Order: sequence, then C-alpha cells, then structure tokens
Amino acid sequence: MHQEISPQIDFSSVETFEECDIKRQSVIVNLFSGRKPVCLHFPTTTHTKVFDLKQSIFNRLLIDPEEQQYYTLAGKWLSDSIQVFDSEDVEFVTLNLKLRLLGGKGGFGSMLRAQGGKMASQKTTNFEACRDLNGRRLRTVNEAKRLADHLEQEPERQRVRKEKLLRKIEEGMVEQPTKKIRFDDTEYLKDCEEMKEKIQVAVSEALSKKSNSNSSSSSSAASNSKALSLWDVVESGSDSSEDDASDSSKDDASDADSGD
Repeated sequence: MHQEISPQIDFSSVETFEECDIKRQSVIVNLFSGRKPVCLHFPTTTHTKVFDLKQSIFNRLLIDPEEQQYYTLAGKWLSDSIQVFDSEDVEFVTLNLKLRLLGGKGGFGSMLRAQGGKMASQKTTNFEACRDLNGRRLRTVNEAKRLADHLEQEPERQRVRKEKLLRKIEEGMVEQPTKKIRFDDTEYLKDCEEMKEKIQVAVSEALSKKSNSNSSSSSSAASNSKALSLWDVVESGSDSSEDDASDSSKDDASDADSGD
C-alpha cells in the first residue's frame, strides 16, 4: 500500500483566527520544482478570483501573473475570471501552480497548409482497410473472391497442364533427323595418318625382333639336344659292356662250384 505524504506548508506568514474576528478562507498552492506549498488566506466577504490569487503570489514570490497557470487537482485549467471558492462554506481549496512555457519554432500553420495541399493532391485508391456493412474488411472480402475464382479455374489449368505434358511426350518420341557434320581440319587428319604409320612400323619392328629371338633360341635348343643324344648313346654302350662282363664272371663262378 502506498502511504500518502502530506505536503509541507509554509505557515510563517499565516495569521491565526484569534488575531482577527473576520472569517477567512484558505488556498493551498502547490508550487513547482520541489518548492514547499504556500497557504494564502482571503476574507469570505470578497469573492476571490484567480486573478486575485495571481496578484497575491506575485507579491510574495515575484512571479509574473501572466506566467502563472492554475490547475485543480483533477487537472482542470482555471482562467482569471473564475472564482476560487464555490461558496462561503468552503474552508480551503488546493490548487497546482505551473508556469507558462513557450514552445514551437513558428511557421507551424504554413507547414500544415503545405502538407494539406500535398495530401490532397495524393488521393489514395486503396480502401482495403475499410469495412463493409457486415463489419468485414474489404481486404478479406477481396481475398475470398480471388480464392473462389482460383478454385473455379483449377479444372482448366489441369487440362492445359495435361495437354502440355502429352505434347512434350509426343515430341520426345519423334525420331530426330541425323545431322551431318563436316570436318575440315586437314592438319589434324595428317597428324592422325602419320601417327598410324608410326604405330604400324613400331609394331612390325617389334614382331620381327621377337621372331629372330625365337629362331635363335630354337637352334640352340636343337644343338643341345643333339649333344645330349650322343652322350646318352656313349653312356648306354659302356653300361651294356659292364653288364656283360659282370654276367660272364657270374657264369664262371657258377661253373667252378659245379665242378667241385
């Protein structure tokens, strides 16, 4: 809960009711810039107006009456001819004092007139933010109409799409005519022919070298086989003579045993 703070009132110049028998009414003026409120007394016989209040504040605080602006606690502005107290029964009134501030750089009216002319020249044609008699915005109504038209034209778009697809398929199935290409680079053809001839010469030379090596290897193999065959015949003859000698010695030994 917020605690209300009562303003500090300057009672230094306030006269007590015992000093004077005249009935008086009080005005509490809330000042600006954090200054303490001021309490003023006026007799009930005089109908005090805001102008009289301004003169009293001028005598006390030396504030020009033209610069003083008085407002009620509710924020209502009070002119000079308004009475401060509604009746004689009101004992006190609280008012807020504010100073008049000069603002604006001048020429505001001419600027408004110039802008008004520009705005009048630029008439708008977009009324989608407006509403119809049912309360719907024109933007929503127009979107609903466009959606209905789009759905209504959907079968036609499907038909056109299918026709384009069939046309593309038919064009793809048609056999395309062969294109004749003429090659006129004679230097390239000449290089190709020379390359072919070089390859043929290299292959023939390689084959001839291989055939010569095969023939030399076959002749050396034949000479080796002849030498081996003669050596085998010699060895086979010596082996047969040795076998005959051993057989004859065996026969002689068997004859000697039989004679004994």
